[in-house]
Amino acid sequence: MNASIIRVLDENTANKIAAGEVVERPASIVKELIENSLDAGSRTIEIEIEDGGTSFIRVTDDGSGMSSEDAKLSVVRHATSKIREVEDLECISSLGFRGEALPSIAAVAKFTLTTRLKQETLGTFLEIQGGTLTDMREGGSNIGTTITVSDLFFNTPARRKFLKTPGAESSQIHNIVSKLALSHPEVSFKLINNQKLVMHTPGTNKLVDVLTSLYGVQVADDLINVNYADNDITISGIIGKPTLLKSSRQWQTYIVNLRVINNRFIAKAVDNAYHSLLPKTGYPLTVLHITVPLDSVDINVHPQKVDIKFRDEQKVFRSVYKAVTATLTAPLPPTQLAATVQLRFTERYQNANSFAPAAGKVCHWKQTSLDSDYSQQEEVSPIMVARESLQRQDNIFPLPPISPLESVRATVEGTQFALRALGQIEDCYILAQGKDGLYIIDQHAAHERILYDRMSKAANRIPIQQLLVPVFFEFDPREMDVIQEHSAVFYQLGFSLDIVGPNTVRLTEVPADISASDSEDLLRQILLEVQTMHKPTAQDLRHAGLQIASCRAAIKAGDTLTMRQIQALVDELCSTDLSYTCPHGRPAMIRFSPKDLAKMFKRT
Repeated sequence: MNASIIRVLDENTANKIAAGEVVERPASIVKELIENSLDAGSRTIEIEIEDGGTSFIRVTDDGSGMSSEDAKLSVVRHATSKIREVEDLECISSLGFRGEALPSIAAVAKFTLTTRLKQETLGTFLEIQGGTLTDMREGGSNIGTTITVSDLFFNTPARRKFLKTPGAESSQIHNIVSKLALSHPEVSFKLINNQKLVMHTPGTNKLVDVLTSLYGVQVADDLINVNYADNDITISGIIGKPTLLKSSRQWQTYIVNLRVINNRFIAKAVDNAYHSLLPKTGYPLTVLHITVPLDSVDINVHPQKVDIKFRDEQKVFRSVYKAVTATLTAPLPPTQLAATVQLRFTERYQNANSFAPAAGKVCHWKQTSLDSDYSQQEEVSPIMVARESLQRQDNIFPLPPISPLESVRATVEGTQFALRALGQIEDCYILAQGKDGLYIIDQHAAHERILYDRMSKAANRIPIQQLLVPVFFEFDPREMDVIQEHSAVFYQLGFSLDIVGPNTVRLTEVPADISASDSEDLLRQILLEVQTMHKPTAQDLRHAGLQIASCRAAIKAGDTLTMRQIQALVDELCSTDLSYTCPHGRPAMIRFSPKDLAKMFKRT
């Protein structure tokens, strides 16, 4: 009889396998520990990390704490206080419930837990190394629980190789703590990174207080409250005016039944609600608390519990869309309306000849006589204000530099060629004729290539323009660290940055092809790109910065050009070394040979 080749894995091995799904990176550990603290009723949670969480994580709360017996059971796989039987999975109200987090974390790190119940005089200390319990004793402790995790993946070194730089891991932790703080504004959060306080929310139960502590007080004037109810779905929160944008979804947080989640249907509903108000790139600030019946959502989809499934996704989609649309189209409150009217009146005098809003400010414009009776003005909604602002900017288009009209010849794939512009299609594509066929050119991608080549040819620093009046920006602690660490690269990219306060930077010079009003968005986009890179070199940063700068400065789809500008753009494109692609690798120009045309018209 053959011996069995199937064996039951020991608990330690099983925990290490489970850790591969639960403990993806340090941010995963922080999320799981904070969710346990929230389930314990904590009102103050302090998180301390070092080296991006790879060498040290500590989470301290003032929650209910645990008894000695519960503390020992908490690190046993599938031991949980949140559910009792399978039916409980249909109505889960807690954030944790699987009983996998603590044993998975303890299996791949050096782990300690200190906890105490309010009614107990002594607490419990427990130590685990690589899944093995090494110490357990009674001792003095504050009420609540403190968990430390050090030397992450010390016993699984292959996993450490997949971690990013400490800066990138810190950024992920900062992001998840920020979102959890937004999900529980009644709780005060502190985040300490390398012995420096980088985040502190007040715990006042006011969402706007959390937002201003995370993103700066300057965003307060551009926030709008959301309150919506539709049968058994209620939606509350805050959204940003269409003029408050980020280059990614970093400022978008979706919370379902107090759980921070990812859901493409909700994100798409928000995108659709803002449709036609935004440029082609940019995402508005959004924090939505969505409450649905517990049995209408399945959160047991993935061990990390960030992906969920709704019983009726279309119903949720419609509710989110209606909530955001109704908020954007509703009349502004009297106080906001008065401020808007005053800003319009002031701008009518001070900015009559200017079309670019000041950096970081919302520019409200309305063509009225200077002596209009504003007290009789019609109701104004954020959607109207945004349309007026965007329309005013679009009416005056900064034209691209004009090169000499004579054809510029260049060598592409060994062939000398010059193109004759024929016209523009849909204010986006350019038709041109060459000796070897018909060319279709994407005007934005083409201008990107031209600007990128022009800036990259600068041996040291790209051409800059001096600002007549310095501009001051507020950045969060993570961004300040990146600015300090890569100050030389930012200088090469054309930005003269002086740190004048804990979170304040003064800008005195910008790249020559970038307007001052675009400088803040460009800086923040570069900072975001830097934080997502894995051990970037100076050359990587310069390339990324030039890519972003050329994209922001280039003419856009929808910009109408004269024939003289079209021909100048075509000529300059032909003079570049890589005429057929933009710096991101997208096609800038497509050629149809006479044979291609004959084949399409079935002449062959």
